[in-house]
Amino acid sequence: MTEFVEIRESAPLTFTQRWNTYLAIVLAVGVMVLGITLRDSNLNATVTLENLESGVRAQVPANWLQDTRGEDYLFRVRDPNAVPFKTTLQVSVLTVGPDATPDLVLNLLTMQRSSRFATYHEISRSDAMLRDDPAKRMVYAYTEFERNPALQSLPMVIEGVDLVVLQGTQAVVVTYREEQSAFDDHLYRFESLLRTLEIF
Repeated sequence: MTEFVEIRESAPLTFTQRWNTYLAIVLAVGVMVLGITLRDSNLNATVTLENLESGVRAQVPANWLQDTRGEDYLFRVRDPNAVPFKTTLQVSVLTVGPDATPDLVLNLLTMQRSSRFATYHEISRSDAMLRDDPAKRMVYAYTEFERNPALQSLPMVIEGVDLVVLQGTQAVVVTYREEQSAFDDHLYRFESLLRTLEIF
């Protein structure tokens, strides 16, 4: 026995149905744009960290882990969501003599780090400016190993950059460190920190 299926054309949408469809599409697009805007503003939100004793103030990412009690830095922030290495921004102040230069400060940092970090080596050194003040910029890399045997993994190559500027008897050192493959992608964080850095 042969069965026949009757196909009927659907009735055209009414004026109200068409406008409801358009309104739903517009609302969906609006919600998506609002969500992306809120996400971006949250990711780019900053907070002010300052050390009045040393006269340093800067804007850092608001949702990063903050540490203002280090022995060798004024403040340091780290991205808690970054893996395998937590992206790090840091500001340090060193007391220097009247004949100090940014190059001498970088030489001192290189000597200290060579004994702390495996395979530490300098990649480049160049002149820079921090607003109207002459500065020196150094890029370097080292290998980091997991110290906990339970979490042992392959060593990571960490790339870093320091910018040193002298202010009287102080050398202000701004540092950014990241796992080497992501270094260039997140370098804008370092540049943003430099733009907001105030030395007073």
